Amino acid sequence: MMEAALLWDKCLDDLKYQVKPTVFTMWLRPLSAQVDGETFIIRAPNNYFVDYVQKNHLQAIEQLVIKHSAEQIKQVIVRVDNVSSASAESEAQADSPFADTTNNTFANEMHTSAPTSTYASSTSPTSTMAAGVDPTASGQISSADAKSLSYLNADFTFDTFVTGKTNNLAYKACYELTKRQSQNRHNPLFIYGPSGLGKTHLMHSVAHRYLKQNRSFYYFTSEKFINQLVYSLRNNKIEEFKKKIKKVDLLIVDDIHVLAGKVKSSNEFLSLFADFTTGDKQIILASDRHPSQLTEFDERFRSRFSWGLSVPIEPPEIDTRMQILQKKATLLGIDLPKECALFIAQNVVSNVRRLEGALNQVVANANLTGAPITLEMVQYALKDIVAMRVQAVNMDNIRKVVAEFYDVSVKDLMGKKRTRSIARPRQIAMSLARELTGDSFPDIGQSFGGRDHTTVMHACDKIAQLRTEDPILDKDYKSLAMMLQAG
Repeated sequence: MMEAALLWDKCLDDLKYQVKPTVFTMWLRPLSAQVDGETFIIRAPNNYFVDYVQKNHLQAIEQLVIKHSAEQIKQVIVRVDNVSSASAESEAQADSPFADTTNNTFANEMHTSAPTSTYASSTSPTSTMAAGVDPTASGQISSADAKSLSYLNADFTFDTFVTGKTNNLAYKACYELTKRQSQNRHNPLFIYGPSGLGKTHLMHSVAHRYLKQNRSFYYFTSEKFINQLVYSLRNNKIEEFKKKIKKVDLLIVDDIHVLAGKVKSSNEFLSLFADFTTGDKQIILASDRHPSQLTEFDERFRSRFSWGLSVPIEPPEIDTRMQILQKKATLLGIDLPKECALFIAQNVVSNVRRLEGALNQVVANANLTGAPITLEMVQYALKDIVAMRVQAVNMDNIRKVVAEFYDVSVKDLMGKKRTRSIARPRQIAMSLARELTGDSFPDIGQSFGGRDHTTVMHACDKIAQLRTEDPILDKDYKSLAMMLQAG
């Protein structure tokens, strides 16, 4: 059976097409999973999440888990992650800006994703203000400094970030922020792109540099930021909350799009935003989309988010994926042959998190069996991932993904309408089908409403021509191909 994390990632990939983006980010993305025999356990931050998921999404999750586990999973349950909750309670008492009210249930829940180990996982960082000292300067780390460091991933530094064509601009923009006298510093810095491509890595890298320079910061996931805002508003502590945040040099908020639709929280954030875009202060925001595409926000927010510099992070090309694997292997102290890195990079294309997960699976397999890492062993260790990838590239999924991407219906792609807003996505879908499935022109034509094979040939030729002339269309085409090959 595949690892729980990989199985859950596969389910999330399907769920994001079934629910609204805000629901997915707010309620489903923070969840994690584990497998206990034939039971799949969804771990939630608190009871609010448990109740919501059980009521609204458990049936869909059960169907997906059973499907993607090849029916090896027989039961799905949702429960609070008690380990992290217990750790969070002790963290809350020491770290909360409202420590005198930590017996309040809501106050405690603001800290339910606090890390349980020395360094937090990149998937659930918690808000903190880092101490304004360099913990390495004297060779000793105080308890306060150790606590502030515990919220940052030790491996997420500029030195460990692998750059390529798809992320180089974001890397340079973040690096410039750490130069006190830089003339190329932009405020706000808005980083956007799909999950798992390195946005959190870069933001942690900036925070690490601020620590070394004796500068302070707050790092928030959007969920934590909203929870603290709501708590402050309910308890008439909003001014106290904002006053504490305004003392630091840098404010980082991840997944900012989750604020959409929360009127009071959004308005309070705007006042903080204004404070951090003046003087020597800095704000970094991250989202899954460019500010102009955050249509859930009104124009006030979209314009402010665009004041500074918006930089994309896109899925890494194959050379970068191989470099990431080789660097990760070096950090793990293992020898990863080039042909093995190439095989993994060819079969895991969607994001860095999955890429590292695949490598971890290979390493675990090698450790358990005592076998050396060879191409044959890697192929065996990743057979489930490869099988899922093959299953994902089918005609139904191609139509579904392209329709979702261009905001048209699958029915329109299959229909007779020839307006450009539908005809172009239809041609792109046909071209992708030809490239990724290898099906014949007549078969593809039949799957698109019984069209003649010459129509498919024309579509493939037209898209090939447009890709050489239109960089935006070429970029969209590559993104769609990577999404479909992600498995």
